[in-house]
Formats: sequence, C-alpha cells, structure tokens
Amino acid sequence: MCGIAGFTFSVGLSTEERRALFGDRARRMAASLRHRGPDAQRGLLLDGVALVHARLSILDPVGGSQPMRDRSTGVAIVFNGEIFNYLELREQLGSRYAFRTRSDTEVLLACYLHRGIDCVIDLLGQFAFAIYDPRIRTLWLARDRVGIVPLHFTETAEGFAFASEAKALFAGGWRAPALDARGVKQTLQLWSPVLPRTTFEGISQLPPASVGRWWKGRLETWRYWDLDLGVEPRAELDAARAQEELGALLEDAVRLRLRADVPVAAFLSGGLDSSLLCGIAQSQLGGTLRTFSVAFADPSFDERAFQDEVATRLATRHRSVVVSSREIGELLPAVARHAEQVLLRSAPAPLWLLSRLVRACGTKVVLTGEGSDEIFLGYDLYRETRVRQFWARRPDSRSRPALLRRLYPYLPMREQGHELLQQFFGIGLDDPGHPGFSHLPRWAASSRNLRFLSRGFAERAAKEDPVTSLLATLPARMRGWKPLARAQYLEMQTLLAGYLLSAQGDRMLMGNSVEGRFPLLDHRLIEFAAALPERLKLRGLAEKWLLRRYAARWVPPVILERDKYPYRAPIAAALTGPQAPGWAREVFSRESVRKVGVFDEEKVEKLVAKLSVRSAAASEADGQAFTAVATTQLLADQLLAPGRVPQRDVDMVELETA
Repeated sequence: MCGIAGFTFSVGLSTEERRALFGDRARRMAASLRHRGPDAQRGLLLDGVALVHARLSILDPVGGSQPMRDRSTGVAIVFNGEIFNYLELREQLGSRYAFRTRSDTEVLLACYLHRGIDCVIDLLGQFAFAIYDPRIRTLWLARDRVGIVPLHFTETAEGFAFASEAKALFAGGWRAPALDARGVKQTLQLWSPVLPRTTFEGISQLPPASVGRWWKGRLETWRYWDLDLGVEPRAELDAARAQEELGALLEDAVRLRLRADVPVAAFLSGGLDSSLLCGIAQSQLGGTLRTFSVAFADPSFDERAFQDEVATRLATRHRSVVVSSREIGELLPAVARHAEQVLLRSAPAPLWLLSRLVRACGTKVVLTGEGSDEIFLGYDLYRETRVRQFWARRPDSRSRPALLRRLYPYLPMREQGHELLQQFFGIGLDDPGHPGFSHLPRWAASSRNLRFLSRGFAERAAKEDPVTSLLATLPARMRGWKPLARAQYLEMQTLLAGYLLSAQGDRMLMGNSVEGRFPLLDHRLIEFAAALPERLKLRGLAEKWLLRRYAARWVPPVILERDKYPYRAPIAAALTGPQAPGWAREVFSRESVRKVGVFDEEKVEKLVAKLSVRSAAASEADGQAFTAVATTQLLADQLLAPGRVPQRDVDMVELETA
C-alpha cells in the first residue's frame, strides 16, 4: 500500500501560478506520508486539482508510478492499496483500453473509464483512491468494503483536501491540529470515533464501502455495499458442502493475495486464524513462506510455544521479536504518532515493532489473520451474547449467568458470585431486543474512562452520547436481525474497522512501510459466512465451528484444541517504576495534564500512583484509562504542535504541472 493526498483550488490558473501557489503545499503533503511510500514521492498539479502520492512499490515497480493520467481523457488517479483481481479485469478490458503498464493502478483507471465510479463493485481488494475527471470537473473518492485502507478529508473555505492520514492535512496547512472533544469521548467509550468523525477537529474519514463525489463545491457520499446479516440461511447447505465451499473461497482468497512482484510473508500469532493462513500459503508457495511472530518477555502474555509449533510443523522460515514491557513504553510515542488516535490498549506497540522486523528483513508484504472472529463468530462476545439472551428469558435465575464463568479462563471469573455477574453482565437484560444488547456491558465498562475527564473537557463534550451517536448510524433493518447478527454487525463497524484495521493494523504496518493483506476479509468470504446457518458458526458455545473443522487439514491439533486468548500487551509495567521511559514522567505530570486539558490532573496523579505500586495486578479498567491518558498526552505533544516536515523530504518530492 501507499499514501495518497490531494486538494482542489480555483480553476483557470496558469502553470506558473499553480506551481507558485500550491507546489510547496503539495510537496509537504506527499513528504509527510513518506513512511507509507518510501520508494517515490510525486505530485501532479492540474487545473483545479492537485494529486500527490507516496509509493511503496509492490506491483510493476518500473511502470506503476503515480499519479497516473490517461492521455486521451486527462482523467488522473492516485491509488492506495491492491486490486487483487486486476489480472482478470485487465483481460476483460483488453479490447477497450491500450495498457501501457503491468500495474493494478492502470487497471483501476481503465475500469473507471469503462464503467464510471460504479467500477468499485467489480473490485476485489483493499483500497482507497481518488480520481479526478476533468470532463465533468469531478473529484471521486472511494474506500474498500471493510475499511482496511484509510482515507481522511476536510472542507475549508480554500477548498477540499484529502489524505491517507490526518498528518498530511496538517502538513498542507488545511487544518490547525486540535482534538475533537466528541471524537475523543466516543473513543474512550467505543474504542474509536463514530465515522465520519475522527480524533481531530474538522477532519473526517470516508466510511468503509463508501464513495464520495466533490462537485461544484459540495461533497456527497453514499455506500456502494453493505453486509446484510438478515438474509435467510442457505437451507441446502450441510456441513460437508459448506466446508467444501469455505475451503475453495479461502484458498482462492489466499492465492490472490500472494500476487506481487515482491515476496509475500505472513504474521504467525499461534492462534487458529494465522496458523491456517500460513498453512495454505506455504502450500501455495511450494514451501518458501517466511513467517514473523511477536513474543513477550512476560510469560503471561507470551504465545511462543504455539508459534514455534506451527512454524516447525509447516517448515516456514521463521523469525520472532521478543518484546519487553520497557520496550513497549519506549515505543508508545511512535505508536501514538502513527495511530493518530487515542488508544485504550498498548497492543499496537508490539505490532509496530514486529513490522519493523519484517521491513528489516527486506519484506514489504505480509498476510495477517484479522476478520475471522468477526465473520465466523469467534469472539467471546458472541458466546456471551448467547448466554445473556438465554439469561434474559429468566432474569431472576442464578444458574443461567453461571455459564459466563466458562467463557473467560484468563479472567478471575470463577471466583465471582451471582451479584458481581449480575452487576457486570446483567446490563440490558430487560431489553434483549435493543440493537446494542450484545455490547451494553462493554460500553458500560469502558464508559468509566470518562470519569477521568477534566471538568472543562467534559463540558465541551456534554451533549455527546457515544452510544446514541453510534446507534444513529446503523441501518434500520438491523433491528429485525437475530441477536448474534446484530452483535456481529456492531463488532465489524466498531472494533474491526475503527481499531483493529486502523490503529492496530494499517498504521502499525505502514509506519514501517509494510503492507498487510487480509484473506479472511475477502468480501466473497464475508458474504458466504453471512448466509451460513448460525449452527455452523457457533455450535452451542463452540466458536468458529465450521472454520475449525476445515482447518483440521492444515493446523496442528494443539492449535485447534487450545483455549482462545485475546491478543494483549503490558501497559502499567511499561510506564511505571524505575524502568519507565523518561517521556512518561513528563506527560503524566500535573502541569502537562493540566496544559493539554483533556483529563483531570488530580485523578491522573492518583491513577499513576496506584499503578506504580500495583502494576502487575492492574485491572482491565485501570489499564484502559492509563493507556488512554498516555496516548492522549502523546498525541497532544506530537501532533497538536507538530514540527515542520523535514525540508530534505520535501525536496525529494517530484512535482509535475499539467
């Protein structure tokens, strides 16, 4: 993947005027995205529009330079991502378009010239792109179906500007960086802002599966795809046939994502999903797959034994990086800068270090296993929802909620009595038809983060109710879906798109110029899973039932039989005690907290003191609040008063004027 940016301005300017007025702005936007595309940074000034691109060369390194422009029509494109079915599309368009390169960018351009913006329906891939069509003076934007690739924008009196990351909009002078009070409040409760809102004032993000049209000084957006989880299950599917179809789809998804002119490696976490992908990829590559894992010095987080078992069984060329709590603390400033978002967990930090190892080994592309839990009902959330629905039929029962103790072997649930289970999991039992029923306990728990807000900041966001804002974005038809379908849709719209694929995914990978590819988020696979009967996904409390059955041919039994643990990383031990990084003392100081103004300095001081004494036993609630404070303070320190883009990087940008 790459980095893209651009903006509009008044038409009718001469070449010299365009270069004088907007050349430096375009260069700075491109240079600010250099980490996403270190291989080349280029810009193109057209009449009324500037397009810039930072390239990570993966397909057609010689011929695929951007911005790319069609000679006959003048239509120009900047594109970030991959169109995995570009060879098939190229063959279909061969009689209509004379291709000059072997790149998927030119295929996308040809698709637009043939079908207009409706070409997005034909794309199998992960992408964000902008196309300027001078024939109709229209700037088109589009983003992939599940939100793997980011795309931000802003509207000002000067015009319209877009970029892969907010920092490019700041570098171009389109906005002065400032925290959006509502976006921060939403993140503290929901893990990410409710799209199109972001962490920053005046900066929006195009939602997944959406198209935008900037025309006559106005932006219109609409969805071109949405997941329908209310479809009737395919009654003709028995387990054997479903397994066969699943295998065909997944193996094809992996095959397409191995297309590249550079080697493709894979992340190996030691869980079912990454192990399965590695098994398929190793088979398709004929035994040459390289795998990369993150391990932890703290044994309570470490999964090395499972990673090594899979790597040995598959005979991959395996490398791992061992992360200590101290390193996480040292990495967090870079993590916050790249994430551009308040974080509630430190989990992105080890992945940033892992992607740095991948890049140091000369690799640009990795397969990764996100998406399986969302589409095949793998999270404890889904099993919890099933138990809570069962409990809601007899809310006075003391035996039904006891089933919840079986779901969380990594938490001290077995010692909790009925009253504590009722207090945490009983929220919303009186309204099991509520569209957010599945997530109400989690939202209630994370809302405790709001207690740490300063009075002034809380007043700025007083009118914001994050849950109400989120529910307002959901389709009306969702209320007619089954409880697990509602839970699945919510999880894909919030945690997956807003956190896992962005702050923990794209940003940690591209921070080190590494592209992640996600076979389990192939939209054909998502639609297939949506039409499966629930019993083939969640059988009783056995999660991902069909996927596990298929995976048995690829994955060692020890992986199939292991308990499921969520991916987490230390935080309190990383930022407190004698090994705490120097920056931590500064950003947690009363003066610094008061200056930023988001959190109450006295409450933060007490939290830091508490965790300094009991870092090893930090609760989930305290860990979330602590991470939120740390990353918010770091965002303010690094992005709200940003330094200028290094002049050396600006000078490296090639700028053309047409």
